[in-house]
Amino acid sequence: MSVGYIRIEPLHNGYTVELDDPAIVQANKKNDNRKPSEPYSYKDPSRKFTFKTDKEVLAFLTKNLKKIVPSKMDDFGTSFDLATKEDC
Repeated sequence: MSVGYIRIEPLHNGYTVELDDPAIVQANKKNDNRKPSEPYSYKDPSRKFTFKTDKEVLAFLTKNLKKIVPSKMDDFGTSFDLATKEDC
């Protein structure tokens, strides 16, 4: 999964929108620079949101797309936090 990844899947009674939490991605990247003697910790960065209708999915994406997928990689963490703290 890469930065800017969004997956939309149908459910029996709605949809899920899945994306990665950039703060967790960043924490996982810190493991790349660890010494072999240091403990390795990994946390799944994937986060899912559920919606009952396609209109709710589109409203969420329309409102938050620029926050979820920013133009700069450095802004991704802040953008994700803003997007997920706001009400859909």
